[in-house]
Parts: sequence; structure tokens; C-alpha cells
Amino acid sequence: MCCFQQDPRWLGARSETNQRTGFQKKERVQELPTGQNILLAEPHELLRIGLRAIFAEDQRVAHIHETTTSQGLETQLRRNSVDLVVVNQSLINDIKSLPEGNFIILAPELDFNTLKAAYKHKCRGYLSENVSAKLLRSMLDYGKGDFLIEPNFAPLVMDRFFGDIFTVLKEELLTPREKEIIDLFREGLDRSAIAEKLCITETTLKTHLRNIARKRAT
Repeated sequence: MCCFQQDPRWLGARSETNQRTGFQKKERVQELPTGQNILLAEPHELLRIGLRAIFAEDQRVAHIHETTTSQGLETQLRRNSVDLVVVNQSLINDIKSLPEGNFIILAPELDFNTLKAAYKHKCRGYLSENVSAKLLRSMLDYGKGDFLIEPNFAPLVMDRFFGDIFTVLKEELLTPREKEIIDLFREGLDRSAIAEKLCITETTLKTHLRNIARKRAT
């Protein structure tokens, strides 16, 4: 376990003049860290190094804590106040021990039980171990209540929860709105996020989904 802290930044010099001597005394004023505290829980060294590099380059990050085991994860959560936990799926013993709404899961492969539990515990994102730096950094200020699923996992999720509704569609029969909904599902957005993005109610969205289901190829 270790803690990585970015180099401190100096705001400048403040001068004070001694009235009797005329000499100036300069004081360095150090900026206190105001960014986020990140905890990386990743057993694989190369992945951990890559994650550290991604977050270390972001000015919104003040401290990066690291651990490689499930026990270390529990210890770090007790000792440190963290704004975001990035945890490998293999290190999770009890998902409820993670800070609600302030964690991301990195998965080597999709596990539906973990995905469902993560969603219920208001996880920010269920992502692949090979997630892009841009997508990972976006999690730092992700909207409250949003849940991002790795785009590569999206087809598997749709097949699991919606059967073949999206894979055997007669797309030429879809309306522009229905095509828009399909595209958003394929990007990994859930129903509530799609309804909000399209400025429609979830009831209206369900109506669209029923209409889409009727347009499956036979």
C-alpha cells in the first residue's frame, strides 16, 4: 500500500518590508491541495501504473492512494477519506463496503451479479480493464445518479436483459426517435439516463420500447 501525491504548486511570493531596515522578506505561500482523493485498488502492477499515470496528470486530483488486495482496500477505506474508488472486480468482497455513489469497477469480463449489485449501490461506472483514459477521467465529475456501462459490454447487457430485441430489428421500420433510443442503449445508457437525455418520461420510453419490440425481424 502506498500513497502518491502530486508535486505542490506555489502561488507566488508575498513581500513584507521592514520599516527600519528597508529590507524585504519574501514568504512562499503554498497552495493547499483542493482536488480529489483517489484510491486505486488494483492487483496487477502494470494496470495500476497505468491508472496512476492517468489520474496523476489530471489537475482535479490531489492525492492517489494505492492497494493491491481486498484487505488493503478495507484498510485504506477506514484510514482515508476518498472521493473516488477505482477497484478491480476481483478485489470486491462486499460491494456495500464501497462508498455509495463514489466508486468505479474495472472488470476483466462481465459479471451480471456484480453489475446488478453495482447499479443498486449507485456505482458511477462498470468498465473494462482496458478502459480509455478519456472515459476514466470523465468519472471524476460524472453526474449524480448516472451509471456508465463499458461500451464493449453493452451488447452483452442488452442481450441479457432484452433478449434479441436489438439484434434482429427491422431498422428500416424504426422512427427517428426509436433509432435514437436504440443508439443510446448501445452506448450503455440505462433507461432513466435515456429518458433524461431525451427529455421524456420513463413511461413514454417504455411505450417506445414496446413499439420497437413489435418491429423485430421474423
